[in-house]
Amino acid sequence: MSNPSHSQFRMLSQIGSGSFGKCFLCKRVADGAQMVLKKVPISDESKNEARLHSLILHPNVVRTFESYLSQRSIYIVLEHMAGGNLHEHIKRNEADEFKDEDILSITAQLTAALEHIHQLRIIHRDVKPRNVLLSEDWRTVKLCDFGIALKLADGQKAKGRFGEVGTINYMAPEILEGREYDFKCDIWSLGCIVFELVERKKAFPGCQELSVFHKICSGIIAYPPASASKLIGLIKALLSASESVRPSASEVLTLLEDTARSIHHHH
Repeated sequence: MSNPSHSQFRMLSQIGSGSFGKCFLCKRVADGAQMVLKKVPISDESKNEARLHSLILHPNVVRTFESYLSQRSIYIVLEHMAGGNLHEHIKRNEADEFKDEDILSITAQLTAALEHIHQLRIIHRDVKPRNVLLSEDWRTVKLCDFGIALKLADGQKAKGRFGEVGTINYMAPEILEGREYDFKCDIWSLGCIVFELVERKKAFPGCQELSVFHKICSGIIAYPPASASKLIGLIKALLSASESVRPSASEVLTLLEDTARSIHHHH
């Protein structure tokens, strides 16, 4: 790991910044390929992120090409997804409904990504629309940002206060309640995303942490009538309050096949 030589990449523009650091769109000089260079301050979290990224290679996870260490920063070179993130996509389409087939496709791709990282014993812990990136034609979605992901040892569960993890609107009740949790917390967050794609509003809206906390932990969800969407059954399974009832990523893939069949059956 060394500083990415500026001869190797040409900076085009800054495309994002946040608590994590900065992201730049750049061009690889060798072949003109557009990439994203993410520059983050060195910390245990950013070292963890670079390490986890290097373990994951999956068509629905944003690809990491390499990472470099300088004195103060870690640079991670990522593939560029030209279609923006799912949060922007939902905002843009507030008036239009997403077709069930499109929602199923997005969900299946995200579930495949989760199945893969869960097999590697990695919990993402921050699955939300902003961390789902789209290709230019909007056909492919990829999970990104492993900044607070966690790799569990065999048989280990995670435990921690919710302040350390994720975005509260998408957070599973077991994390909020300070109980032990594992990969199933990502499935809950996926359920929040599917709800949002169907309804074009958050399952657990609000900016006041306490009121959102209460909604999630008391399981108050304003489901639309089942007639409104064939996906309500799927969402209810993903948002099972009890982790033991909530399906694993592999089980979700089977559920999705059944749901897709029932939709085609009705058309």
